[in-house]
Amino acid sequence: MCDQHTTADYREELKSVTMEDDYFFTKCFSGDNECSALILRIILDRDDLTVVEARTQDWIQNLVGHSVKLDLFCRDAAGNIFDVEIQKIKAGASSRRARFYSAVMDTRSLGKGKSYDDLPESYVIFITHEDAIGEGQAVYEIERYVKGTWREYGDGTHIIHVSANLTEKGTPLGKLMHDLRCADPDEMHYTELRNKARYYKQTEEGVAEMSAVFEAIAERIRVKSFEEGESDGIIKGRKEVAKSLIADGTPLSKVSELTNLSIDEVNNLRKSMSL
Repeated sequence: MCDQHTTADYREELKSVTMEDDYFFTKCFSGDNECSALILRIILDRDDLTVVEARTQDWIQNLVGHSVKLDLFCRDAAGNIFDVEIQKIKAGASSRRARFYSAVMDTRSLGKGKSYDDLPESYVIFITHEDAIGEGQAVYEIERYVKGTWREYGDGTHIIHVSANLTEKGTPLGKLMHDLRCADPDEMHYTELRNKARYYKQTEEGVAEMSAVFEAIAERIRVKSFEEGESDGIIKGRKEVAKSLIADGTPLSKVSELTNLSIDEVNNLRKSMSL
């Protein structure tokens, strides 16, 4: 189990981790305006964009409905708001999920007494391994138009899908997708991302912080298993935790190790989530 590991064990495990893995992405981008701005500038092709707020694992609580957890929430100097979602499973980048995330972000951003015209421009960006839309494009920009015309509706809502496997090598976007999927900091193109990866993979302080993350995951499993009770409940609890880890982008081998489920069981869970 994770709590039996040494610092050397954690350092070895971190060698295969990439920024596509939810827990590593969270650490690298938490509060980092420069790394966040890099992603947004490249995807949106806007050199002028400056991020003034960046939060990872940003919970938006809904007291009467479904709450959401944003992978990376950003606000730029102009007040525009952004959500960047890293999804290894393309089923996690559905159109209705994008619609809901956009709506929840709007609800939080419009305070009491404010006019609807005060709503900021909002962007929901999904980055997936494969083509989530299925039309063979590296980038999809979804906008609302008035039917029968090409006139934009102009509500300020923007949804973008990036297909990592279809981006061209050597382009800024291709280099960015490479870096997000790269386990070796020395092979990364962008300094901002390379420095972050080196810190959490190669320095004593960074490895210690990531070790705490691994231990917290193990504790979640222990607590869930205890709450579920006897053997059948424990297995059920482990599977629920496994699903959560898979949805967060945790490597399947790591999910298997942390939950004591076989790799076949983990693979079957992942397939069931893709339906």
